Amino acid sequence: MIVPPRIKATKDPVKLVRSGVFALNNKKWKKAVRKFEAALKDEEMQNNSIVWANYGIALTNLKRLTDALNAFTVAVQLDNKNFTLWSKKGLVEYQLELYREAEKSFKRAEKLDKSNDEIPILTARSLLKQNEFKKAIKILESARKNYSESAKIPIELARIWEEQNEFEKSKQVLIKALNETNHPDPGLLLGQLYLDNKEYDKAIKTYLSVIERFPDAYHAQYGIGVAYHADRKYHKALESYRNVVTKNRSIKPPQSLYINIARVLRELKRPKEAIDALFRARKLGKPTLEISLLLADLYLDTDRPERAKRSLEEAILMEKTNPALRYYLGMTFIRLESYDEAKKCFKQSIELDPSFHDSKIQLALIAVHEKKYNEAFSITSEILSLDPTNIIAMRLTAQLAFDLRDFRRTVEILEPLVRTDPSQTKDLEMLLNAWLILSQPEKAHTFMTELLNAHQDLPTQLKSIAFFDQFLDK
Repeated sequence: MIVPPRIKATKDPVKLVRSGVFALNNKKWKKAVRKFEAALKDEEMQNNSIVWANYGIALTNLKRLTDALNAFTVAVQLDNKNFTLWSKKGLVEYQLELYREAEKSFKRAEKLDKSNDEIPILTARSLLKQNEFKKAIKILESARKNYSESAKIPIELARIWEEQNEFEKSKQVLIKALNETNHPDPGLLLGQLYLDNKEYDKAIKTYLSVIERFPDAYHAQYGIGVAYHADRKYHKALESYRNVVTKNRSIKPPQSLYINIARVLRELKRPKEAIDALFRARKLGKPTLEISLLLADLYLDTDRPERAKRSLEEAILMEKTNPALRYYLGMTFIRLESYDEAKKCFKQSIELDPSFHDSKIQLALIAVHEKKYNEAFSITSEILSLDPTNIIAMRLTAQLAFDLRDFRRTVEILEPLVRTDPSQTKDLEMLLNAWLILSQPEKAHTFMTELLNAHQDLPTQLKSIAFFDQFLDK
């Protein structure tokens, strides 16, 4: 019996399209592309604009933008009265930085559908990318009249004015939108603008007006807390933050809310409650660097350096190349009197960033603690050679030079420093002593006469210190 060869059946293009759409809905972009490409081999499917559009969507998500543009171009040729196809084509052109073409596509989309308030926004953005600022503003101003209920358009307009540092124009757009649209977003942005400009009372007033019209405006209540917090009205900030929680029990609070509660509690000298708030923040999201650093600070505030050490070690695992974290861990080891471990941390910090002078200062202070004065002097002198304006290094180098009997170096460092700020009496006393030890009392007296003449309040400040009697008029 002769068996005829099997003929491979051609796949049904309709089924391929359905499979492609299913893959698209499940975000399996590569599979969707394969299915649509197979379907588009069919002549009938090649005349279907929706298949080309879905193919373009899959390609866009794979960042194959040139291919996606080709697909959407075919789609609009097949159905040039579909506003969705024109808007998707415009979005791909925008991503490809073909801003003039994107502008044309968005304008075509808007002509076909006057109900979508996002299209004029996209048109304006395309114009801005072409440095057509006045045309973009004109488009949005016109759109405000055509889409009078839209909150998105005035927000876009306000943001453009803000970028131009036209705060008053931005504010007026948002005030009008808050009164005319049935949406809290213009008020929320207006409140944020006031916050950014440190106009905290106006921010609070704005957020209260939002809550009056939209009682469920969660972010407005949060904004009131932020305004009080920024204005250092910590009791009111805490009350506002807690109101966010109690009035919105059905909404999962953001992690940042409990971080802010912890910050306020720390300012109110309630560190244990602050730590509890941070543990609550941890449960609301992934561990963050901010939480670990705050916990470390609070553990140090409550004299628990061992716990602080653990928090900082967690922070370092999150951001291994941050020199500041090694520095903070070193400072914690000093609290634990583990000086060798502290030195390791400070050296690691410097390896990560040779210009991180705070760690070098700490290494110098540890050297002083270990009575290695020459080593400390070498470290601080190196800092000054790289950063001559480092005040901490200047004072420490001057003190070390004095202890090592290099009085000329002490004078060299301290004379300009004291002229700038004679209120630091320890610096002044060391400088005068250095001149006296160098047998240059006339320089000491001349210098003091000049200082006393230049700073009328200085004699009163020095009277209580016996050393300065010899320099003050009797």
